[in-house]
Amino acid sequence: MSTKKDYSVETLRGFAIILVVMGHVIGSGSDGGMKVADDSGWRHLYFTFEYLRMPLFTVISGWVYALRPVSLEKYKAFTTKKVRRILYPMVFVGTAYFLLQYIVPGTNKTGNLAEIWKIYVFPYTLYWYLPSLFWVFLAVGLLDAFKRLDKFGHWAIWTAVAFALLLVRDMVIPEASPNYLSYKGGIYLFPFFMIGVGIQRFKGFFGNVWLNRALAVVFIAGLAIQQLGWFDIIQYNLDKKSGMGLLIGVTGTILFFRLKWKIDWLIYFGSFAYSIYLFHSFGTAAGRIVLKSMGISQDIPIFLFSLAVGMFAPILAEKILDRWGWTRMLFLGRSYAPPKKVDATPKPMTRRVV
Repeated sequence: MSTKKDYSVETLRGFAIILVVMGHVIGSGSDGGMKVADDSGWRHLYFTFEYLRMPLFTVISGWVYALRPVSLEKYKAFTTKKVRRILYPMVFVGTAYFLLQYIVPGTNKTGNLAEIWKIYVFPYTLYWYLPSLFWVFLAVGLLDAFKRLDKFGHWAIWTAVAFALLLVRDMVIPEASPNYLSYKGGIYLFPFFMIGVGIQRFKGFFGNVWLNRALAVVFIAGLAIQQLGWFDIIQYNLDKKSGMGLLIGVTGTILFFRLKWKIDWLIYFGSFAYSIYLFHSFGTAAGRIVLKSMGISQDIPIFLFSLAVGMFAPILAEKILDRWGWTRMLFLGRSYAPPKKVDATPKPMTRRVV
């Protein structure tokens, strides 16, 4: 079944991946990325989009998945495909990044080679997202296989369950407990993925004008509280696990889907979003190291150059890796054989001779 692309969603995907790369250029803390101070304007920029980056990426994934629901007969094949699409790159791209940090001088973190096995069992830098999303695909695919998401009532119940699981994770599961295969991240992503499924399947509900006006009020109020908390004007928990962070993420991602923007250059980056996600850390690190080796230490040129390399280097990497079956499969998560090109040239009509 061929599905026509929605270019407003592709625009959103491009916007989301730029936010992700920007975040990793800056770094989540003063010991990563550009190593900026925790009270700097750069950290404020990182913090402003913290509640929207991965939630938006995940809502888009849920929306795209919902275009092709899984049947019980195809669940095994669906799982096998997700192993290839998600876990193969997790292992091979993650290993390459670990070895890069170990070998190349000037990277922010150098791991212990004897502990490389941990990157396959526990969350590893930005690649925590891959096993987390894999668990979500398995869970939602199973619900779809048993027709538990085909009606609005069913979807609403399971979305409520997803939010309840997130509450259990934050209030019951100890922070120090081992996060095997990033299952805690999967619990975090689950409700956002379900929202994406709902936006695609229940357009009447999510298109309600009054609902969207209410979401806009909550979203703007949440952003205001977030910013006032940053500047210490009010007392506010800046942690991503705070209820306000979840509220901003939920309302913001739904509202972004209502914008229906179609911007060509964002659509272009959106078409390479997965490869950019997989390989942008190689580019951002290289950009930062190159400029510092040239004696350039100012934040603005480092940010802009690292962002540019982080966006374009993965596109080049995809084009190179896609040439060979084994690299296409292991590093991009695609099938070993490239899809056959369909000849759309009209063929002349011929008369059948009996």
